[in-house]
Amino acid sequence: MRLSLPRPSADSISPTAHYTGHVWARNGLGGHEFSTDRGRLYYEVLRPFMAVSRKLGGPVLEDVLLARHRLLDHLLEEEMATGRVNQVIELASGLSPRGHEFSRRHGSSITYVETDLPDMAERKRNILREVGSLGRHHRVEALDVVGGDGLDELRRMAGTLDPADGLAVVSEGLLNYLPIGAVRGLWAGLGGLLNRFEYGIYLSDLHVAADNRGVLNTVGAKLLGAFVRSGTHFHFTWADEAAAALRASGFGIVEPHSPSEFAGRVADTERPHADLVRIMAASPGTK
Repeated sequence: MRLSLPRPSADSISPTAHYTGHVWARNGLGGHEFSTDRGRLYYEVLRPFMAVSRKLGGPVLEDVLLARHRLLDHLLEEEMATGRVNQVIELASGLSPRGHEFSRRHGSSITYVETDLPDMAERKRNILREVGSLGRHHRVEALDVVGGDGLDELRRMAGTLDPADGLAVVSEGLLNYLPIGAVRGLWAGLGGLLNRFEYGIYLSDLHVAADNRGVLNTVGAKLLGAFVRSGTHFHFTWADEAAAALRASGFGIVEPHSPSEFAGRVADTERPHADLVRIMAASPGTK
């Protein structure tokens, strides 16, 4: 099956950022401001191929995106409900509405810092200005966390937050596009950074090979590979292997979650093939 997708423009915003922004908006996660014309175009181009994949029992990208986003939201909300976390840094936040939604719900009781590459960061600021979300407690900063002095810049951002309060670092749709060395380097940096706070937790999605073996050659998987410019990587075979790597990076408590564990409690986690993605919750441990 040949797939011809519109090529991205000269900016550094990836096709997946546009696509996921539209998926979230069309499913009620954030307003239309977070959806772009290009995202709608990508969605319509992929729609018939996704329909074929669903009919053949293969994965549907929209289903996996919704399951992972809802579960990350749920776990972050749980952390805030306990009072352990009231500061958030989201890496490569793209067109995600999470920062806006959490800031809208929690107001001045939360400090939410979104980060992304410069082009996307500027686009996100414009969107958040439009919806009236930018302010002292919600901001967007340009950051290439895995390039150059990215980790030093991340430490600088974290240094503006209160170490006596809890911090959550969130990444969604990032790790499997990075080479393994970049992932391990990021985890090592985050392990040390979060240990400076009274409480710290890292929440991220991750695909492991064992969960994806049966679908790697299906229509949906091939389309995803064609869609993502940088390609995708399965760094670990098993979720326990990824958990061990996180512990080696300075995280004392690591919990891999499957979306199906939350079926009936969290919307969209019961979708077919939702367990193609794991959600890793890692903490250096309570001081």
